[in-house]
Amino acid sequence: MGYRIFVRGNVYEDERRLLGEIDTWIKLDFTVRFNAVGTWQLLVKTGTYQEGLLTQGRGIVIYQDGVPDPVFSGQIDAFERYWTVEQHTAAGSVFVGGKCDNQFPYGFLAFPGVSSPGTDKMAVLPIEKQYTGKDTRPAAGPVGQAVWVEADLAFGSRAISGRRIGALNVGANVPVGTSVSDSLRFDNLGEKFEGWLKDKKVGYRFLWDHTTKKIELKLAACRDRSKEVRFSPDLGNLKQYTWQLKAPDVTRAIVACQGEGAERYLWQKIDSEGERQWGVKREVFVDRRDIPLKTDKDGKPALVTKTGSDGFEEIGQNPDGKEWTADLTARRAALEAADKAVAAAEKAVADAKTDAEKKAAAESLAAATAAQKKAQSDVKAAIAAAKPTVVEHYVRAVEEAAAAALKEGEKTGHFQIYPIDTEQVKYGRDYTVGDIVTVAVDGEEYSDIVKEVNISVEDGGQTQSVTPKIGEQGTGDPLNLYKTVWEMKAKLRKLESRM
Repeated sequence: MGYRIFVRGNVYEDERRLLGEIDTWIKLDFTVRFNAVGTWQLLVKTGTYQEGLLTQGRGIVIYQDGVPDPVFSGQIDAFERYWTVEQHTAAGSVFVGGKCDNQFPYGFLAFPGVSSPGTDKMAVLPIEKQYTGKDTRPAAGPVGQAVWVEADLAFGSRAISGRRIGALNVGANVPVGTSVSDSLRFDNLGEKFEGWLKDKKVGYRFLWDHTTKKIELKLAACRDRSKEVRFSPDLGNLKQYTWQLKAPDVTRAIVACQGEGAERYLWQKIDSEGERQWGVKREVFVDRRDIPLKTDKDGKPALVTKTGSDGFEEIGQNPDGKEWTADLTARRAALEAADKAVAAAEKAVADAKTDAEKKAAAESLAAATAAQKKAQSDVKAAIAAAKPTVVEHYVRAVEEAAAAALKEGEKTGHFQIYPIDTEQVKYGRDYTVGDIVTVAVDGEEYSDIVKEVNISVEDGGQTQSVTPKIGEQGTGDPLNLYKTVWEMKAKLRKLESRM
């Protein structure tokens, strides 16, 4: 399949019209990424009319033969002059490049201050009015809707006029995907979208549309093409694959908390399966003195506390900065009220003039003092009652610390594939980024989302390279497919034993 490259103009009458085609380019490289920013680079000869079309503020639109809609669109961000004695020795050539239109969310922040919050009329307040709003703003709902709302508020129809992007349409609400719940405070929208969409099987893309002449936001659930789009050596569309199994670096995580000496609380988590499979035992010590637990006389976890200047045990606050239980919150509020009543009664005693006033003030002070002592006793009881809740919270923190240590040193199974385009299965025509496809090797099948596709075309389209990346491979955080690869190994050994 060939590719055609068009130059789109700046915003004019709320459109981005095509100005002409670049058909004498030397080399084209572009990368499409799922829910992230792709890149492109085009090598053209210097001094040609077509080079003159590629100026700041404009962009490109790439069509693939046999595919009706563009497969890529993006702005021009960079120029690089290129000359060698071996190639283009006359006028030379120039690299023109940039990012795809998914770059737009990465250039905007989620302003927390809004008017008419939670309604269809909600709009972001300008910078000079942000002080009148709240310092954080909730974001919730189906993930597609959450992305649409924030794009619309930042640079769409509900944006402040100075922030609105011309000839860009975010469309209507698309409430697809599972729900997200978050808070916003000047967060980068692109990075926030990545977090919201991770593992959600919902994708967004900003792409130029030939009908509206605008950049359109497209939101949709991932298409399951796992039965139709398959890669395997038998089908001839895999040029290479590798898999690797590695024993765990850690099989036993020992977490040590705040207590001292014999009272220091220790907890161990063991990867029994890893020890059984690989025949190793490998321990790691996790020092977590920030967790206020100690060992009591029965060997159970207990809270480490100290008595404050007010005579109460200090048990801290929960992760939200509040009291650990509703009862403790109510008891502290009652004590605060009792303290104020005592202070008021003491002032009344000091201000009393007549014997009758002094007697009444003294009686009021006695009653207030008795109520204060009762409130103090209630607070102490509520603190004691809250301790199991606090201990439970910190025990979970210990377990999470152990699990994190085992995760960091866990057994791994990495699986890397290198598909190629064939007449039966082609990128753009049969699948695209965000689609779920299948890889079948060594008797095992693995289905995941196409996260990225790298395309390189040169020699007038005669030489092409189309390389999809499936799952997390190639992203710097390769997917740990230990179970899948272990089963591959087992099936391969059975196959070899029969040969």
